[in-house]
Amino acid sequence: MSESRKRLQRWRGFCGFLFVTLLLVGCSSTAAPSATAVPPTATPRPATATPASEPATPQSQRLTLCSPEPATLSPFDPSTASADILALVFEEPAERVNSAWEARLLAHIPTVADGDIVTRTVSVVSGARYSDEAGILRVNESSEALLLPQLLVTFTLQSELFWSDGTPLTMRDALLGYHLAQAPEAQGRWHDLAERTAQFEVLDPQTARWVGLPGFLSADAPGFLFPPQPAHRYSELTLSEILSERAPIGTGPFVIESWQAGVGARLRPNPYYAGSPPLLDEVTVLFPEHDVTQWPQLVAAGECDVVLPAAAMQVNWQSWAQLMEQGEAIIWADTGFEPVFQRLDFNLAPMDGRLTPLSDLRVRQAVGMCIDRNRLALAQPGQAFLPAESFVPPDYPGFAGTALARLPYSPEQGQILLEEVGWRDADFDGVREAHAVADIAEGLPLSLTLVFVPQYTVAAANIAADLEVCGVGVVPQPVDARALYTADSASLLIGRRFDLVVFGWSAEAPAVCGAWRSDRIPSAENNWVGENFSGYASSDYDAACRRALLSVDPAAQSAALQEAGSILSRDLPTLFLTWRPDWFVARPEVQGVRPDASNLAALWNAEALSIKE
Repeated sequence: MSESRKRLQRWRGFCGFLFVTLLLVGCSSTAAPSATAVPPTATPRPATATPASEPATPQSQRLTLCSPEPATLSPFDPSTASADILALVFEEPAERVNSAWEARLLAHIPTVADGDIVTRTVSVVSGARYSDEAGILRVNESSEALLLPQLLVTFTLQSELFWSDGTPLTMRDALLGYHLAQAPEAQGRWHDLAERTAQFEVLDPQTARWVGLPGFLSADAPGFLFPPQPAHRYSELTLSEILSERAPIGTGPFVIESWQAGVGARLRPNPYYAGSPPLLDEVTVLFPEHDVTQWPQLVAAGECDVVLPAAAMQVNWQSWAQLMEQGEAIIWADTGFEPVFQRLDFNLAPMDGRLTPLSDLRVRQAVGMCIDRNRLALAQPGQAFLPAESFVPPDYPGFAGTALARLPYSPEQGQILLEEVGWRDADFDGVREAHAVADIAEGLPLSLTLVFVPQYTVAAANIAADLEVCGVGVVPQPVDARALYTADSASLLIGRRFDLVVFGWSAEAPAVCGAWRSDRIPSAENNWVGENFSGYASSDYDAACRRALLSVDPAAQSAALQEAGSILSRDLPTLFLTWRPDWFVARPEVQGVRPDASNLAALWNAEALSIKE
């Protein structure tokens, strides 16, 4: 048996059977994974005459949500379990919808055009803090002052805003939010923003100004008003004391009437809500103690109208899909507020200086054409992966769309391209060798190491099987995740001691583009700090990514990300494999659900939810 056949048999033994067909609407290499409700097929019923009589009493609108019980209920200690419950009781000043900011508590969204968002140049003296272009906090260690841009944003609240207990809401409450975000116990995006805030000042009861650290620029500035907290209730409390409260007053469409630990909570409409009055008369949140695999039965039995993402995603996708096929549920899937993708990186510049076949773009293109990303997305049907094409999802404004250099899945074309470069299997052992390939030793087998952590075993096995069909030998190198990500030359990833590596990555935009900047290549000179693991370097790409990072205008930022994505697709240091979507489930009777990947909460529009009578 040839060595390549032995390697293929090892891979097959690694994973057993790999491919189970999963019907996932909208999953193709070109379709955008937008938030799509997949309704069950309705069964026609015969029409019946309704006798003339007094109108029926309207049915009370009650909704039951099911979720794991969150440990806390505060924007300063976020969790997946708390996000959707928070959306019921807390309204943020500005909210993202379809990747654009909309005013909620604010009188209007601040913009550059109306003068509410401005930048100025300031001097950063020696020893002072600043932010670099990637948002990383630094201290000026030189003796010379730095001249850096500084962002200022003015926010104006609506008049006549009230807390759910009837107390007026003012910028004094937002100031308290800023102070709480600085507490040692605080976590998440508000704590991160507080670290990058130079000053937050209240100008009058309805107006405040946020001033960023020098160097920190962002197109998300309209969302930088800290979440107001009720100063009349919390001004004398620490964040630790506040986190213990389970029925806080709020600004959202509902108010918590009661909370029983381990059981659930009851919510009623907030009479002081500033938006449209809720359509629901009551919301019950249950914290079922059943094993998570039993949650689909709770939906089928009508005990849960909605299963929120924190629980729904712990259940195998196929279990929910089966419930959908039976007409008992609707599933919404999208890439989520903090999308994560699987990527395959090519090592363009090995740290040991050896020449690699992957330095040739044509070889990388051939490898890309040999990998079936659609099949890869279906290889784990319990996860419902979606094929990926770039570092941002297809429904994000920074997605390059038709400007991307797309690689078709075509093993035939991939093999033709390898032949043209000079990689042929002259000895018929299943692995191609170099024949008059520039800078490559004659007869060198086209055998590549593939590094991966156990979490990505299935993905790695699929990639290896696809490449061996094209005559590319693959040597699997499983490695512990801690060793892979250690900032040291010994790391196979950080030290660029791999040929191919498959791993997961967060796609927070615009910061995600930094993973291919030439100044982010880990090396001994920067103490192995950086996330450009392929060693890719392009001045055009660097310039586009820099414009995205420094832009305070959303349209300009999106244009820069599109250009960066287009350049990356042409140069191909990375092959984007799959997106991991978030999902949640509801009974068909639930109306008004509008999940939005750019919004943290699945039920961000809770006031519009209703039950079909």
